[in-house]
Amino acid sequence: MPNPAQEITVSLAQSPDLIAAACALVDSRDDNAHPLNHQAFMASRAVIVAQNGAGELVGCAVIKAGRGDIAELGYLMVHPEYRRRGIAAALTRKRIQIAREMGIRLLFATVREENRASRDNLLKSGMQFWGNYLSIRGTGNTVGWYFLVLAAQVDVATEMLKLVGDRVRID
Repeated sequence: MPNPAQEITVSLAQSPDLIAAACALVDSRDDNAHPLNHQAFMASRAVIVAQNGAGELVGCAVIKAGRGDIAELGYLMVHPEYRRRGIAAALTRKRIQIAREMGIRLLFATVREENRASRDNLLKSGMQFWGNYLSIRGTGNTVGWYFLVLAAQVDVATEMLKLVGDRVRID
């Protein structure tokens, strides 16, 4: 029996229609902790998609909008029928590869405390845990911050403290 993950193609989305389809997929997520900002999604530096053998979109993830050589990973979504097949890991590996190609020095991601699957995916990809902080959305949620250094000469403490800002740390 072939490995189901091998039937999936992971690539950088080029067409506006495919990027819009990825946005719709994220919008359909079942946890919907907060509404998707479509404009921010469409402005992402890179949208990575996973498609099955029939070309159907089954997953996506982005390197969020921003400037400079520090970037945020986000909006990872795999269609429920395709979960537990390594697709999230493949999407994350592709984002890291593309970030390196873009000259990104430091990647970071934030994940709600209860989202164990995303947390585990980030850690398996090589990201490191920075700390837990209260959400700035006023929800009372705890959000974990993660980072991955992609280039030499990165002062992680300085950069992460800038990113975290005045959020309240929870330990």
